[in-house]
Amino acid sequence: MNFYRVRIDRGKRKHFGCGILVEGCEYIRKTCPQCNIERSIPSLDEWFNDKEWVMKVYMHKDYYSDFTNSSIRPIVSKKAKRMLSEQFIKSADFGDMEMVSLRDLDEPFLKEVRDYSGSKAAKQIANDPPQYHRLLLQVGADLDFQKTNIELAINCPKCSLKKYRTPGFTYVSENTPHIIQSTWKGFDLFHVEGLGNTIFCTERFIEVYNQYKLTGLEFEQVETV
Repeated sequence: MNFYRVRIDRGKRKHFGCGILVEGCEYIRKTCPQCNIERSIPSLDEWFNDKEWVMKVYMHKDYYSDFTNSSIRPIVSKKAKRMLSEQFIKSADFGDMEMVSLRDLDEPFLKEVRDYSGSKAAKQIANDPPQYHRLLLQVGADLDFQKTNIELAINCPKCSLKKYRTPGFTYVSENTPHIIQSTWKGFDLFHVEGLGNTIFCTERFIEVYNQYKLTGLEFEQVETV
């Protein structure tokens, strides 16, 4: 079995659009008394993976792919959702999204966009964005941490916070993932613990992706052990 790292294809000649959060998530900042780290409760990942949450976004640019992201998390078109459902792509689930058009946004909001990202960004907000859905995935295999060159830096039993890093760094740098094949759970599209929102897939997923002529993804084979 071969596995592949999935990357978002931004588009070669013309860049695909991506989703931008219209409303932030409600959270509080708390400091754990044991690890002494302050963080958001709930985190954006916890919000994103909550099926009851309706994610409200506008699309930046009006050139659309079947797979893109919003806040570094994957979102998919109706066509891609249908493919994932019809082909029984294991572990894939979906969350609702509300698509906001340019005419739905008031002037104070647009001023914030211009102030933060420039006037060009405000002009590139799509008028009639298609429907997208959050793509919710599970952990589907384990990494060989040593060969992948990452380590568990924080593992707090009090607040359950886990932080991984590349030795010598405070974060996980670009690496070559090594997936332990015997730990694979049979999912065609999945995450692995230690590499955050990075997505991995099987050859079967790539075959179905090409069969349906979907857009927005690139694939890079990774190592197995």
